[in-house]
Amino acid sequence: MIKLGARHLAEMRRHAEREYPHECCGLLIGRIEDDGRVRTVVELYPVANTFAVAERHHRMQIPPLEYARAERLYSARGLGVVGNYHSHPDAPAVPSQYDLEHLAPWPTMSYIVVSVQQGQAADLRSWELAADRSRFDEEEMTVNEGEVAEGA
Repeated sequence: MIKLGARHLAEMRRHAEREYPHECCGLLIGRIEDDGRVRTVVELYPVANTFAVAERHHRMQIPPLEYARAERLYSARGLGVVGNYHSHPDAPAVPSQYDLEHLAPWPTMSYIVVSVQQGQAADLRSWELAADRSRFDEEEMTVNEGEVAEGA
C-alpha cells in the first residue's frame, strides 16, 4: 500500500503535463513502514529524464546518482526513496515490459505511472513489483486530502 497526499498527486500530474510529449520521472521520498507493506510519501523529488531525446516519448531514465543524492538529502530527516514515478504519454497508466525489465529494482518500492492523453494527465495508478520480479501488481493507494505530515 502507498499513502500520499492529494498535493503529491497534483504535482505528479502537473510534472507529467509539463514534460508531454516526453515521459517525466521522479522519486518518491518517505518511509517504508509495517515490515515493508506500507510506503508513506512525504515529498516528491522530480528528476530530469536522461534518456536519449529521440526516445523520451516512450522511455525514461533516472540515473543511479539521483537515487544516491536523494537518499543523502533526506536521510537526516529519517526519510529515503520509497519508489519512483513516471508518465506514459498517450498510453495507459500500466507499466510496460521495459518498465519491468529496467525501472523496477526493488520489490519494496512503489512505482506510480501517470497516463497523459493529448497533453492532459488522465489516470494515475501505483504498482509494486512481485517478490519474484516477474510482474507488477497494482497496489492500494490511500490519498490524504490534506498534507501528509512529517510524522505521518
